[in-house]
Amino acid sequence: MSGALVSRLPGRLRLRDKELRRHLRAGTLQAEMGGWDGVVSVEANPVTGSILLHYDVARLRPTEIEDRVERRLRTLLGDVRPPERTEAEAADPAFWPVNRYAKFGMLGSLTATLLGLAVNKRFHAASGGLYLAFLLVHLANYRKQLLR
Repeated sequence: MSGALVSRLPGRLRLRDKELRRHLRAGTLQAEMGGWDGVVSVEANPVTGSILLHYDVARLRPTEIEDRVERRLRTLLGDVRPPERTEAEAADPAFWPVNRYAKFGMLGSLTATLLGLAVNKRFHAASGGLYLAFLLVHLANYRKQLLR
């Protein structure tokens, strides 16, 4: 599959693929996934080639819905490659929220960096270094998309 699962949070998945820009495929997936047990809502956007799926975390485990979505996309889009998920992601559901914390860390340390400029230079430099560390974590999570 040329596209993939591009965002995952508890209760929410975003898929993106250039083939989903076809109205028929996006509409087919939206109707089908909307009928799955535990799925709350599905929004297809053929303009961007993405699908946003909300599901009930009390009824579905994240890995369960991700595997089902990946299988369905491969079937619909005609791809037989295995899903591009590491063993750590499949085994440990706590792995994928790391990027969320990195984003909050970047926001907080950037604020501290800007405020630290007025306080003193050492604090400004330290919080800037912290921002860079969070940025590296964020970029490492998106390395496959960045290095296409």
